[in-house]
Amino acid sequence: MEGAMDWASLPADLLFSISSHLREPEDFVRFRAVCPQWRAAVSHEEHAFFQPWIMASRWLEDEYSENFVFYSLSTLKTIKVRVPNMKGKHVAASGSGHLVAIDNDDDLSAVLVNPLSRKTMALPRLPEFFHDNGTHGWVTGEGVITVVLYNWMSESMALWYHGGGITMKGWAIVPGRKLWLRMPYYLRMLAAHGDQMEMHLTDLDRDNDNSVVLLQETQKVELLGGCWHGSDELFKATTPYHHEWFSLYRMVKQEEIPVHDIKNAIVVQSRDSCTRTYMIPASCDFAALCSRNAFYYLRKQFDDGGSYYALYKKCLASEELTFVKRLPEDWKLSDEWFMPTLKIGKL
Repeated sequence: MEGAMDWASLPADLLFSISSHLREPEDFVRFRAVCPQWRAAVSHEEHAFFQPWIMASRWLEDEYSENFVFYSLSTLKTIKVRVPNMKGKHVAASGSGHLVAIDNDDDLSAVLVNPLSRKTMALPRLPEFFHDNGTHGWVTGEGVITVVLYNWMSESMALWYHGGGITMKGWAIVPGRKLWLRMPYYLRMLAAHGDQMEMHLTDLDRDNDNSVVLLQETQKVELLGGCWHGSDELFKATTPYHHEWFSLYRMVKQEEIPVHDIKNAIVVQSRDSCTRTYMIPASCDFAALCSRNAFYYLRKQFDDGGSYYALYKKCLASEELTFVKRLPEDWKLSDEWFMPTLKIGKL
């Protein structure tokens, strides 16, 4: 039509300016759905909305609701996301902007969820050893997804991979002891072979004393759930978190090399698992986490009037500890970082 506005031809800087004022998940999804040009204007690396969120606890009355609550340090606002398919389910695992939810009435039924885009994907039925024993784990990846699930009652762990031409119809079962011993190796084999992974594994000798010693040492550290975009390096960090204990390691072949300088990057660390700990670029657009070469964590503080949660920063080079900010009083806080993403693979 003559005189009609060509919305796709708007300048990129104007589009980015418009997107910077969007504050609700629904608005971001609609904005990106207009056309490829508008979708390209919202960069995960540049837009403060996609910096780390903090995930609220879903225990007790909220555990099986369809609502998720997050706190954004970039906007200093609480974000409530409604995912209708989540009603009657509880969160068993999270990581890299995704959740694994288990059905309340059928604990072997699981789905993969992206709460920002509200997309869900049915996972293969869980192995029987998860029945009545609980489910825990983590998720890694953008576009391609790796899910690792386990419980405290079984010696086995279940692995699932989606993307890169591989869609697994079932779970790869691996002895937990072996997985913790050689995590990078097993995850590479999973990505290369999917359902056929177990046929290609090099076995570990259970009676090898060196393996026992290695296991005891590697229990102190875990792989980070994610590194900055484009990094193909593997990092580990100490767990559980504490500023006096925190150390970061770069994985070089089978060696763990201590790292004291990550240049223009930061680490945000969750207490329960480093698989929900992330290394990302520092950003002046994200004032609360702008200092480079540092790690950030949350800690509960107590005073005469009760307790509250606070954000702390520790510089990796100088080891200087700094109080950053106090979080909202009414926050149902877990200390779990959540990296929002609009990707969930090709569904």
